[in-house]
Amino acid sequence: MPKNPPARSRLDAARERMYHTLVFESAEHVFALKGFEAATMQEIASEAGISLKTLYATFPGKVELYAEIERIRGIDFAETVSAAHEAVGDPLGKLAAGVAAYVDFLVQHPDFLRIHLRQGRMWGLEPDEEGARESWVRGINGMAQLLRDGQAGGLFYDGDPELMAMTGIAVMQVQLARYTDRLEQEDAGRLAEVTLLQLQRLLCKPGVADEGRTAA
Repeated sequence: MPKNPPARSRLDAARERMYHTLVFESAEHVFALKGFEAATMQEIASEAGISLKTLYATFPGKVELYAEIERIRGIDFAETVSAAHEAVGDPLGKLAAGVAAYVDFLVQHPDFLRIHLRQGRMWGLEPDEEGARESWVRGINGMAQLLRDGQAGGLFYDGDPELMAMTGIAVMQVQLARYTDRLEQEDAGRLAEVTLLQLQRLLCKPGVADEGRTAA
């Protein structure tokens, strides 16, 4: 039977996880406020309440730290929206569930939302950052497949599903950008309703969205 690691090793591992989480959340906040270029490692260390030496012992540099935020949050984000899609059978239901999950995740992670909006993705463009690209492609592919299914059923306008998906992402990001600028912000449910309405106007053939709401 394998032996448990000694107490000192477990303590070191726990301390490492604690610093990783602390630095991750602090960096996310600084990047959200200042953007990648303007943010410094010293500001991140100050936000975390640790020394610069401790920060560099946790992450080798700003590029790696930013990429880790994009990777971890991006995976969680994509999986959340994907799970919402999979829980519903019809394309209109998937669209509504996906929008609700999309909006709720970003509202619940306001620093990641601001990072998200600072990049070109608010216009539906593929990001340059490696950590962000994978989740962006996954999101576009998932929405494009939803649109193909809806087009096949006569629910959505015909057109290039990938281009329509990118346009839909841009619509959602504009709604979220407006949300972040408001002094009195809407709750996630109301924001999702407004965003869904904009997407339905863009994607659905006349009368389809109304029929879906009646059926619901």
